[in-house]
Amino acid sequence: MRSDPEVLKHEESIVWTEDIEGFDYVRETLVSDVGTRRRSVPWRGPGRRVGYSVLKAKAPSGDEPGMFTRRVFWVKEHDRSEYGKGGGPYKTGTPAEGVDPRTVKPGVWGEQTSRAWGAPLPSQSAVGDGQRDTAGVEQAVADLLALHQVSVPDVLSAAVGEAVSEWLRSHSEELKHAIGEAVAQRILPSGLHRPDGES
Repeated sequence: MRSDPEVLKHEESIVWTEDIEGFDYVRETLVSDVGTRRRSVPWRGPGRRVGYSVLKAKAPSGDEPGMFTRRVFWVKEHDRSEYGKGGGPYKTGTPAEGVDPRTVKPGVWGEQTSRAWGAPLPSQSAVGDGQRDTAGVEQAVADLLALHQVSVPDVLSAAVGEAVSEWLRSHSEELKHAIGEAVAQRILPSGLHRPDGES
């Protein structure tokens, strides 16, 4: 959905409530329960809002009547802009939703740039000897979990559940056979043998 231009096709403008020159990156988030097309978007998430999209006057509502999907641009207290240049966990890198505000336009998703990343983008530079700064990645995961109000146990439980389900699906015939064998061995009284000399 994030890269789907259809989601943004009814945008008319972007309003910045702070000067974007102070930000190498901002966080870009879709909010789907906004009760207005054009007025300021209330921000109930972490950090502070620094911008939002404005929809065209006749933009249709979303799935819920009278509710509209709009973009909000925001920063958190540990983002690079809040630490000053060269500080914080995002000294290089950005959170998952981080984009260069200079690339944001009505109807166009923001992009990560070298400026937003604080260094050449990973796809533009070779990885060295395997030594990487993981603080940014760890913080991005923490931010994602906080933003979506999902706990680590919930994520792990879902991952384990999916892995177990997939394993069960791929081994169903083996499991049926093993269960059949176990049932047959428990049902037959000792001393009796299954037909055809099977044990």
